[in-house]
Amino acid sequence: MPYFDVSIPFKLKTLTYQYDKDVDLKGFAVKVPLKNRTVEGIVIKGTDKPEEIMQIKRIQAIIGRAYEEKFIDFLYWMSYYYVSEIGSVLRATFFEEIMRLLKGIKNKKVSRHHTELTSFHLEHYFLNDETLSKIVYSTNMGNYKAFLVHCPDFFYEMKLMVETVKKLLSVDGAILLMLPEKKDAQRLYSTLKELDCRVVLLHSEMSRSEILFSIKEIIENRAKIIVGTRFAIFAPVKKLSLIMVSQESHWLYKEEQSPRYHARDCAIMRGFIEGCPVVLTDFMPSTTSYYNALRGKYEFIEDFNRVKHPQIKVLRQPYQSIFHPETLLYMKLNYKEGILVTCPRSGYSLLRCSECGEVIKCEKCGLSMTFHKSTKTVECFRCGFVMKAPQQCLYCSGVDIHPVGVGVERIKDELKNIFLGRQSEIKEMELETEEYHGVWVAETGKVKKGHLPVFKGVVVVDFDFFLFIPDYRTLERAFAKVLSLSQLIREDGDLFIQTRNPSNEFFKFIRSYNFKDFYLYELKHRQEAAFPPFSRLIKLIIKIKESASESVLNEIKDFLKSHVTGEIMGPTKNENGEFVFILRAKDKKRLIDDFNKAAQKLKFFKGISFKVEVDPVNLKI
Repeated sequence: MPYFDVSIPFKLKTLTYQYDKDVDLKGFAVKVPLKNRTVEGIVIKGTDKPEEIMQIKRIQAIIGRAYEEKFIDFLYWMSYYYVSEIGSVLRATFFEEIMRLLKGIKNKKVSRHHTELTSFHLEHYFLNDETLSKIVYSTNMGNYKAFLVHCPDFFYEMKLMVETVKKLLSVDGAILLMLPEKKDAQRLYSTLKELDCRVVLLHSEMSRSEILFSIKEIIENRAKIIVGTRFAIFAPVKKLSLIMVSQESHWLYKEEQSPRYHARDCAIMRGFIEGCPVVLTDFMPSTTSYYNALRGKYEFIEDFNRVKHPQIKVLRQPYQSIFHPETLLYMKLNYKEGILVTCPRSGYSLLRCSECGEVIKCEKCGLSMTFHKSTKTVECFRCGFVMKAPQQCLYCSGVDIHPVGVGVERIKDELKNIFLGRQSEIKEMELETEEYHGVWVAETGKVKKGHLPVFKGVVVVDFDFFLFIPDYRTLERAFAKVLSLSQLIREDGDLFIQTRNPSNEFFKFIRSYNFKDFYLYELKHRQEAAFPPFSRLIKLIIKIKESASESVLNEIKDFLKSHVTGEIMGPTKNENGEFVFILRAKDKKRLIDDFNKAAQKLKFFKGISFKVEVDPVNLKI
């Protein structure tokens, strides 16, 4: 009698059931008994009879084919690589929608009406025809190949996607286009709909009926193009002909719930399993992706210099004032053409005691608190704690507390003094506006990439903030921040960066857009420090229940040292009261193998629960 491993969309490993007929059920949806009820699941594979189980329950009914065999292989890989029960992986797919369609259950209203945004206007963007030809040729060949395309800007990426679709409308199979942000996915969807493509949209904020409509179009083979955010990687297509991933380095591709997958890496593996090309694009590719190109895993295509980029000027940040004299003169001469001034902090500044030198910090999580002059409060942006600005130092009771550093509020006050009588020219940046005149102010982190080049110049105050973030990807992200700001500047404009240390070697790369030497610099230092791509990292987050004590952490650390290869760092307590271990090893495959086995035994530690993140996007505790 045949036996099958069945995955149920709960936090469970596969369960074994028997069936009366010897048939291939891989990828089929079935009804099976679980405890005192009947549930639905997916057959993962056929198997031998487990010797340790005396009585094996039967599959009660076959509902129909839910997934293709290659897609099941992809889910199985995800479960292994991200150290997650395959039931949790299955739950992250469109299992519920597929079950409804297989069983013929109809929603009261199946909608196809998405909140559509303005389409991209890409008529004036020109592509490298050779790049387009390589992608089209590889897709027509029907074999796996990975490309990494270094694009000049975000709109070049969109143009490349649109023109690729135009060339491949007759190819056999579906094309999957992934973007990190919902808004950009909606705009690309609108653009492709204007071409009369058979296109559907998939992102997590769509209504249930909208998702059901898109999945119905996909499984009935009517959708030619799937546009979506990270969870579109689970689109249940019968055949994939091409996957394209825009802004491949974006942190939004990392899922925060189990399984904590990275959609870019999943795209590479799904393309490999499906046997179709994968194209990664970005104006600042990740160092890891560039390393994969150097090793020959990806074909690297350099298109960045296809357009002219703004001149970058690095100036010393003054100690006694906010703006460097050259920056100040530039703003006075060019403010009518539009100047954007940004800094990393909102609010007015930090607060420091001149007697003991301490900066006012959050009493809950220890982060420096931002002072809001308008409300006379200080706020922690990590945990959200707000209190009235203290009149006395919290550490030495000193009364001389003064502002230090620069925030958006302080910049606005300074600009109003500079442009006295022209206060109407000082404005908060509105991201939907298409034309900018005057001086605009915004927190740097809130300036989104992907907007039109509308400014004459951009000024970044206190850029050093981005260089001292405690993470091994700090310089890569700082470079990406510069490039995203440069995309807001017209060709004849300038980008001013104010820093305390303009002689820092990092700025040599930025001034000349010298990516090659920057990547080599980064790779050298990461290799010396044993950080990715020269090692693999796993973040293990332990939550201790009230019934247990923190002494269990020592037992867990000893257990990890004896069962997992590599270095065990921690535990360190985070702001949620959880304890974080970082596991690091140069033998990447062995670390995954070891930890998959160790995770099964960790479940037997009493008084704890745990979460696992493979390849964390940052090491912030």
